Amino acid sequence: MKTLLKNCRCFHYMNEQPVTAIVNIEIENGKISNILPLEKEISTAYDRVIDCVGMEVYPGGIDPHVHLSAGSFTYVKGAGQVSADSYKTGSLAAIAGGTTTIMDFAFSQFETDTAKDIIQHRLDVVKADGCFVDYAFHIALTQPSHVSLVAQGSTIEESFKIFTVYRGIKIDDSRDLFAIMKEIGANGKIAMIHCENEQVIAQNIRKLEDMAMMSEVRPEWNELESTSRVLTIAEIIGCDVHIAHVSLPDAVRIINVYKKRYNSRQITCEVTGHHLHVTSDEYKYSLFKEDLVMSPPLQSEAAVKGMQKMLIDNQIDMAISDHCPYTRSQRWGAEKPFQINHLDKQYYEMPAGTNGIQVRFIAAYSVLKAANVSQEQIAKQLSQNAADRFKLTGKGRIQVGYDADIVVVNPYVQTIWSMDQLKENMDGSLFDGMKFRGKIENVFAKGRQVGVDELEQGKYLRNFQ
Repeated sequence: MKTLLKNCRCFHYMNEQPVTAIVNIEIENGKISNILPLEKEISTAYDRVIDCVGMEVYPGGIDPHVHLSAGSFTYVKGAGQVSADSYKTGSLAAIAGGTTTIMDFAFSQFETDTAKDIIQHRLDVVKADGCFVDYAFHIALTQPSHVSLVAQGSTIEESFKIFTVYRGIKIDDSRDLFAIMKEIGANGKIAMIHCENEQVIAQNIRKLEDMAMMSEVRPEWNELESTSRVLTIAEIIGCDVHIAHVSLPDAVRIINVYKKRYNSRQITCEVTGHHLHVTSDEYKYSLFKEDLVMSPPLQSEAAVKGMQKMLIDNQIDMAISDHCPYTRSQRWGAEKPFQINHLDKQYYEMPAGTNGIQVRFIAAYSVLKAANVSQEQIAKQLSQNAADRFKLTGKGRIQVGYDADIVVVNPYVQTIWSMDQLKENMDGSLFDGMKFRGKIENVFAKGRQVGVDELEQGKYLRNFQ
């Protein structure tokens, strides 16, 4: 099918040169086949012509941080749950919200697993579930001995995930971090790191009497100390770093200090939708406290406003979801659904994570649009920066030859988020009732119009045999 999107106001590339203008975009065989100036006469040979006058057009969103069909993380014991969204339901939610490419995490299943085995385990799950967006993985290193997986994994993927928290998978000893990050740097890859201090949390859980005490259990310096330590090690040994789900403006400031002194290595960071819109007041007032078990925690109103400003000021590279959803029944266990009259210590026995894959694009777009930032910046923070950073070939740009992953946004109306539009396999949303600037009017995944055409199965974006 040959499709024309006409009157598209977009940031795009013409002969590798960045341009923001109104153009006509030609789509054929799943690719952007041509970008035409408005003055060029439109052919009648198109199977479909869609007028995007008044709309803003962006490359399909890229969410480089999701957990689909994933085992649960807890602080004190394994909950044995699998995240509520499969690759099928999660990808359908993603694509409904303008995200057409995701990056998930590949964990070892057995002690004898090679890096190739780890990837194959995930590919088997994707095949069983079905997935409607393209995807790649970060290889998770969860034991000091996994340093041996780095060289193997570097022939397949671009990044390795390290957790400094969660019993059973954390690597928080500085000597172990040094060894693993040195190997990642030597292979020219990226260490993606969850920065919190496990010792702080473990000590402070003992005094937790109410969820309203969350700021005491996990104070801000918990994240700041870990971020500083990780970046210091990275600077010493020469390792590219991507700091996951930054939740505090001061953490961004620390990252910026290291960026200025990093001597040719690269540091990037990301922020979730909930850390842009939801405050720690929820710990006091929410009727469903189990929905708030996540890491890092929700932060103060001042921190949320500060993170919005950091995104607007282009101090944060990517907007992500960290979509790791668990229903309330999963949180409590099937025998105790929807109960909240337990000691709050039990919240730390629940699987940690929250949902947001569907709202990610419009939640970040709303913050940026309210500040009247350029389409170029929006396109980069919601798509291109992730594609460039993690080498997602054919993704993240409106450019001839790239995949025809396209999002059409009406900037003049608002989206009121509600449960009845949720495609995620969830019974709640932290964003329920929120108003966002803009509305996603159309999504195309490799040229196929979501809600109109039959969608293709997504593909793994790496060479893997």
